[in-house]
Amino acid sequence: RFSIPEFFLKLAFTRQIREKPCSHLHLIQVQEPTTDVCQDCLDLGDSWPNLRMCLICGYVGCCDTSKNKHMHQHVQETDHPLIRSIEPGEGWIWCYPDEAFLSANSPQLPRAPAP
Repeated sequence: RFSIPEFFLKLAFTRQIREKPCSHLHLIQVQEPTTDVCQDCLDLGDSWPNLRMCLICGYVGCCDTSKNKHMHQHVQETDHPLIRSIEPGEGWIWCYPDEAFLSANSPQLPRAPAP
């Protein structure tokens, strides 16, 4: 599996080199997925290219390049603003309302206190 570097994804998503601010990070409630499939695609007998997870409720759905775009549908139906990639080796976050792409090591993300 080929993974596109986050720098290029940020540039493609936002057309900017700098990271845009996200005003919704305080809403994050879910950190890790509980599944590694798009259940909605499975129910339809379809497959998906990549998976995304809602950081508000944990819903896992297929990406915007998939035939069904289940994650995008979820965001539209719920107004949940934040998703992240759950593909191996990826951890970037996308904020729909702010159109902000945050890399997995973004300085905007809260850090756990050191032990």
